Amino acid sequence: MNEACYKIAEEQKPKTTPQRTLLYIEEYFNKIFTPQYNPLYYLGAISCILYLIIVISGIYLFIFYRIGDPYLTVQNMTEKQWYFGGVMRSIHRYASDGLIIALTLHLIREYLNRRYSHNRWLAWVTGVILLIITIIMGIIGYWLVWDERAQLVALKTAEILNDIPIFIEPISMSFLKNESLHALLFFVLHLVHLALPVALIIVIGLHVFRCSRPVIATPKIMTYAILIMLFAAAIIMPAKNAGRADLSKLPIDIPFDWFYFFIFFLWEQIPKTIFWIITTGITILLLILPWTKRHKLHPAQVILENCTGCEQCNIDCPYEAIRMRFGSDRLLRRAEATVISERCTSCGVCIGACDFGAINLPEITEAGIKEEMVRLLSASGQADERPKILLLICSHSDDMKDITDIKNRFIKGMANVKMIILPCIGMVQPSMIEKGFESGADGVFLCGCLTNDCHYREGNKWLHERVAGGRFPFLSKAIDLRRIREFHVSAINTDKLIDELRLFEEYLKKPDKMAQAAESKANGKRILKRLTAFSAIPLFFILFFSIRPIYPFYSKGDSLIKLAIKYSSRFKAECRELTEKETEGKLRHMRKTESPFSNMRMDCAGERLPISIEISLDNKNISTKTYYPSGMKNDGPTFVYDEIHAAPGMHKLIVKIKDSKEVNPLDYKFEKEVEIKSGEVAVIDLSNMF
Repeated sequence: MNEACYKIAEEQKPKTTPQRTLLYIEEYFNKIFTPQYNPLYYLGAISCILYLIIVISGIYLFIFYRIGDPYLTVQNMTEKQWYFGGVMRSIHRYASDGLIIALTLHLIREYLNRRYSHNRWLAWVTGVILLIITIIMGIIGYWLVWDERAQLVALKTAEILNDIPIFIEPISMSFLKNESLHALLFFVLHLVHLALPVALIIVIGLHVFRCSRPVIATPKIMTYAILIMLFAAAIIMPAKNAGRADLSKLPIDIPFDWFYFFIFFLWEQIPKTIFWIITTGITILLLILPWTKRHKLHPAQVILENCTGCEQCNIDCPYEAIRMRFGSDRLLRRAEATVISERCTSCGVCIGACDFGAINLPEITEAGIKEEMVRLLSASGQADERPKILLLICSHSDDMKDITDIKNRFIKGMANVKMIILPCIGMVQPSMIEKGFESGADGVFLCGCLTNDCHYREGNKWLHERVAGGRFPFLSKAIDLRRIREFHVSAINTDKLIDELRLFEEYLKKPDKMAQAAESKANGKRILKRLTAFSAIPLFFILFFSIRPIYPFYSKGDSLIKLAIKYSSRFKAECRELTEKETEGKLRHMRKTESPFSNMRMDCAGERLPISIEISLDNKNISTKTYYPSGMKNDGPTFVYDEIHAAPGMHKLIVKIKDSKEVNPLDYKFEKEVEIKSGEVAVIDLSNMF
């Protein structure tokens, strides 16, 4: 047997504190719900169920939504159709918040379990994209209501988008006055809100693209629990509109959804530069994570002369890394297996599925494993009365460095337990178990990951079915199944593994006096009650953090003055009259002119001048900035948008605008007495003033 198996254990990184914390939480949930119904093992499926609920309820809301008066439309739907429309809206809202929770927890769990590299990069990257699209989709959904909460979303989103250079005109200038809003805005938002779910379906398809038999549906009991809690929330605390949006007033003390609006809180709390560094850096880091600290894998290899084309390796592979194709001799019409190297995770599940020795890992072969069994079991002392136990253990199931003597291949304190470490317990081929008994083992102990939490998705499931005779290749009927023990464990349950090995040892000593423990099946109704009760915990956080006005963006005594300017400044270079020949050489749409006479053509192309703006309030300078023209060549209009926070009352506003032209420079001064009340917004638009 080569040393590759033991390198797995020697190179295995110890569990970090967050990883161990996750394992303790999962163990506690397993005690309550059993591994079969542990919601932490179904976070991806829970996300899919919530997304389906969102789509179904969204279709209903779409039927009644009108862009002419979105606020009144949603208000009528909520109050006049409370028996169905209001319930649908509430379910749509709370399921959307729940989706953020499920996706975030799913992302964190997969990261802590290190399930994001190699062939899993596609699932990881698309998972990050799914989370981003969901947040965007939810924010746009709030816009469509157009209440005070939507107004806050619009204003803060516009502030963030103002910093993105692809938008020439500041987005905030679209929300100066109520009169500037157009139904076309809600048409576009509505269209995007409908298009994003379609994009989400495509991304979900890519997310599970490389997974055989992806788990996208929760057990029925879990689905019932989710539906019960969402319906209960819709009845007990239905989603309602805030006040109608009014751009002439500040949105003060409005309900704030932390699951979607957290980005606005960060925007307010930290400097803009730091905000963009943090958000951009985290996003890029998440997307490139699969390619950091990446160790080399050795894909499985097919021995064609042994391949019978049975397709079992293709069926059992958890990542669709094996495909069947016809060989070079098409007359025989015999299929043969081929490995897609970029999808292979070197888990060895295909070896456990092959009964003909037709597939192997380059460093861990079936023949090598059997040779190692013979060597280990034959080296055991004959005088030792303790039963010989062959331990086949998954490298991801336990923290083996603490309990094993890796150099001598046995469990510390139990020299009679000979150990072989495998990448996945699904690599165990029934003939390996038979070989272990032939080599002198009194019992075979199979230790894998926890049920429903196999590191390679289905390894422990396939092994159980092979041993039980429900999946090819079958275990010989001559083998006494009582001498085989299956056990599922995590890295925090080392003591349980030792205890189970000792119990198995005692059983092998006195098989007639000790009965093998059988797993008790949990009562379905009891599990449903527990899952429903558990669902109330995230539901409480959803209700609490989605309706409370915890963070006030504007105080009750605040008032605001909005200054907006759109100005096409003069060119740096003087306009030059073109000759007739130069005019004819230009395309008609490129013949610029600043002359009222059509026969005079002037060349005025080039960079425009920046403008300097000085703002004074009550004879006190509050801002002096230079604004540059838009466009790649600085040849477009100059856009200015600024917000001036002021106390309620009468204020004297002075705006001075200058450019750097040497001849006849621009020197414009705007002066006005502005009266503003508490909580109101005054708009000063100088776009057409000069």
